[in-house]
Formats: sequence, C-alpha cells, structure tokens
Amino acid sequence: MRNKNLKSLVAASLLVPALVGCNVNSMKQAGSSSSASSSVDGQATSSGGGSSSPAPIVAGAGATVPGTGALTVPTADAVVARITNGLGGAVAPMAGNYAKGLAQVRSNLPKATDATKVSGFDQVQLLAYAACSDLTTGTTPLMQSSYGINPKGTIASNQAALVSAGVKILDRYAAGLASTGPTSAQVSTAFTNLVTTLEGTATNTSTIAFMSVCIAATTSGTLMLGF
Repeated sequence: MRNKNLKSLVAASLLVPALVGCNVNSMKQAGSSSSASSSVDGQATSSGGGSSSPAPIVAGAGATVPGTGALTVPTADAVVARITNGLGGAVAPMAGNYAKGLAQVRSNLPKATDATKVSGFDQVQLLAYAACSDLTTGTTPLMQSSYGINPKGTIASNQAALVSAGVKILDRYAAGLASTGPTSAQVSTAFTNLVTTLEGTATNTSTIAFMSVCIAATTSGTLMLGF
C-alpha cells in the first residue's frame, strides 16, 4: 500500500515546480525592459507592437528550448546539497536511510549540467524518499518537532500542518516564493489537494501523508532549473 501511495505522490510532485516556476518567471518578467530590444538571461529578445518575447534558449548541440531562464541542472553533489538544505539540515547524507539511499543511487544521479543531455532525474525521487523517511523515526520524530505533525493523529487533524510543511520545505528552494509569491495560493492548493487525496484512503496514516508531502516538495525543489 505504501508503494502505491508513493507512486501517486510522485505524480503530484510534478504540479509544484510549474507553480513556483511561474513565480520566478513573473519576477524576472516584471523587471524586464519595455524597449524594442533587450536581453533576458543573456538571450536576445525582440518586440513588435509594444510587446516583447524572449528568443528560444540555445542548449546542447544547437537545440532550442522555449521559455526563459537558465538551463543549468543540478548534478549529483548539488542534488544532495539541495535535499539536505531543503529539509533544513535535519537529515545528513552520511547517516540513516538517507546515507543508504545515496550509496545505492549516487552513481545514477545526473552528471551533466546541460538539460538536453542530462539523465538520472528518476533517481532523485528515491533519494528524497530516503531522506524524508529519516524525519519520521524516533520517539518524537522530526516531522512532529519541526513541522508540528502528530504521527498518531489523523490526516484530517494534521491537514493544516501537512500543507504548511510542504510550503515550508518548498520555500527553502524558492527563496520564500512558495508562501509569498504571486501564485502562493496555487502552491498551497496543490498541497491541499494532495493531502485530501491521501485522506480519502482509510489505510493511509499521517506519516504516509507527511512522506508524500515531503517527497513532493523535496523532489520539486531539487529539480528546479537555473538555480
């Protein structure tokens, strides 16, 4: 049952980076020039009729990727650092399940910084799972002392704390945009929908719900491009 739930949370995690990405892009666009020609992240832009549009980003062997922003992706060491920082330094890559997971997947983590050539992103979710699980162990687990989620309570009674935990974790990756950016309400809604879905299965516990939220936020934050 847990494996089934974890598969569903991975799918839900794909909703979050798009929301935060909108925040980052909107901040960049807000500071862009309204002149006929300008530059966005080092790429030339052109405008006509008073509006401007960024040129495609060139990556790899001349490949173009639509949109704005840097295409640098996190390599293995950056993935580990991001997960550790995103969870507030409460987990250590040299201890617990996090260390065991890292030993198994490190060689498969991304090695290239070019988004058109990189592979290994599927391993990040497994590593996030291992790191998040370290927050659920012990008499008073960190999911309770750091995020206010009572593992003995129901998902419904912990809903506000679960959503807050997801936003708090994602905030560490997005410079606070998850809670204060122009689409912060959508980020909160994404986590609320995830928690509500998990609550609909009677066998799910608050620990499973926290793992779902933690992995969704950690995976999304870790795989952000251009940071």
